[in-house]
Amino acid sequence: MLVTFIIAFNLGLVSTAHCVGMCGGILTTLMLGSPDDEKKSKLKVFKRSVAYNLGRISSYSIGGLFAGLLGSQFLGLSQSSNAHVILQSLAALVLIGLALNILGFSPLNNITEAIGMKLWKKIQPLGKHLYPINSHRRALLFGMLWGWLPCGLVYSALLLSLSTGTAYQGMLTMMFFGIGTLPGMLTIGYFSDYLNRLKTNIKFRWITASLMILIAISLPASTVYFSKHHDHDGSSMSSHQHH
Repeated sequence: MLVTFIIAFNLGLVSTAHCVGMCGGILTTLMLGSPDDEKKSKLKVFKRSVAYNLGRISSYSIGGLFAGLLGSQFLGLSQSSNAHVILQSLAALVLIGLALNILGFSPLNNITEAIGMKLWKKIQPLGKHLYPINSHRRALLFGMLWGWLPCGLVYSALLLSLSTGTAYQGMLTMMFFGIGTLPGMLTIGYFSDYLNRLKTNIKFRWITASLMILIAISLPASTVYFSKHHDHDGSSMSSHQHH
């Protein structure tokens, strides 16, 4: 299962370009919401950004918990021994579609993000009560709300959580995904202009898309590999005990 956590972390890590577009403006709002005497303090702005991201990752983890719980029900009802691989293959297909979307070849991102729009329309108005975001508590709560923003990459990670088959592992999968997004998200406020230019750089987009496709391929491939390795070890041990 450690492999799944590593894959989830790497997925979050390569999502920087996407996160800049989705959440860059929010972190700018966090800074503009600071009192005048705090705008001069980069440390206070950074702390507020950390609080926001902790809230966001908390919501991811809650989503992962429910996804893993749902996955346990699916795997329990499924008669297929390849149910894990099927779920991870679905996550891989979504991820490949998102990679193609980054390159301008697929509308999948718009389609997947439309799925959660109904829920988001109910959650989004709650954020108005937190303005101005001038405290760590408000930043944390705002991050928890923003964690439910419709996002194709998050949905792909949730499918990965679904494939774990347990609530605990599903939660950890989303937590590792969220941690992977931290480096990009924590630097957006300081390097937003550079990151926005980087997002439109065709070479960077190709590199990001290629890494996402490699991660997508590794999802079902790793499960198949370790499953066969486990079966081989089990059969060898059984044979040895028989002798």
